[in-house]
Amino acid sequence: MKLIIRTFIILLIAININELHCEATGSINLHGYIQTRFTTDFDQSNDFMIRRGKLWVDGNAPGLDNVTYKMQFVYRSFKDEAFMFQDAFADVHFDNFGYFRAGRFIPDFMLQRMQPDYEIPDIERSSVINGMIHSTKSMARQIGIQMTYQTKDVPVHFSLGAFNANLESPGKNKDVNLLYTTHLQYFLYKNDYALIEVGGSGSYRYANGITMSNIFNSNQIIVGNDYRWGFETQLNYKDFGFQSEYVQANINKEKAWGYYLNANYFITDKVQATIGDEKFADLIPTNDDSNWYKVGFNYYFTEKTKLMADFKTQFSSIKNNYLGELQFQVFFK
Repeated sequence: MKLIIRTFIILLIAININELHCEATGSINLHGYIQTRFTTDFDQSNDFMIRRGKLWVDGNAPGLDNVTYKMQFVYRSFKDEAFMFQDAFADVHFDNFGYFRAGRFIPDFMLQRMQPDYEIPDIERSSVINGMIHSTKSMARQIGIQMTYQTKDVPVHFSLGAFNANLESPGKNKDVNLLYTTHLQYFLYKNDYALIEVGGSGSYRYANGITMSNIFNSNQIIVGNDYRWGFETQLNYKDFGFQSEYVQANINKEKAWGYYLNANYFITDKVQATIGDEKFADLIPTNDDSNWYKVGFNYYFTEKTKLMADFKTQFSSIKNNYLGELQFQVFFK
């Protein structure tokens, strides 16, 4: 009953939020999208799911043109079965410099992690990107602050952030240690038709009695230094796009690592073909770390409303694995 009441209240707010009036120069904008997905392993499982149903509001703070905010909810049928609060942050923008962000948000670490999932040409982010997030319990979000240098005139993006590192319920940092992150991108060439970008990211925290279920067994308690780093590249020219990252985590004396290579090409204005290779070598002995190879096609009804399909295979000495996915994404604003 509590879940039904909570869901009804959130939906009621969503329906009526555009009718709110903000004083002075404030604004409220409503956004959202739904991703309905069918997956099959061609052996034991067929499954329909709501992969993501997101709803968020953003805008300017009343009377402050240089201060913006965002609050976001998400629903996932396969995991939470409820609306979950994801993002809650505010940005202070500085002319010809960048912005300062404070609140709960995704730290600027790894290229594909920072790209909106509704914009990337692949149905799902690569396994190494999902595996290297710093907290699996908070949907990759952390509470903290971040300063980002980014201007139109200088071809550089650079950020520094500090966040809670060792959480205890309901999310309070339990010691003096913090998570520090940084991300540097340099645009060698950029215009309306082409992009060449290289960059890297890094992070550090002292893990003090926490779990890292994407890298270690879920019941394993980790204490020690946690260094993570990666490098990236993007190459786009007209209808062709290529993107790749390598990411590594050094935790105490152990190493987890992985990479992906993704390419895509618009065959027509609405039909896009994709191909990729990805690998994530975690520290869970029972997991198969062999490469996954994938091919896919996307049909764009609009820029963000699209039908996506892909096929993935993992060759193994024990058993080859296969995965087929079909996703319908509807975006509204």
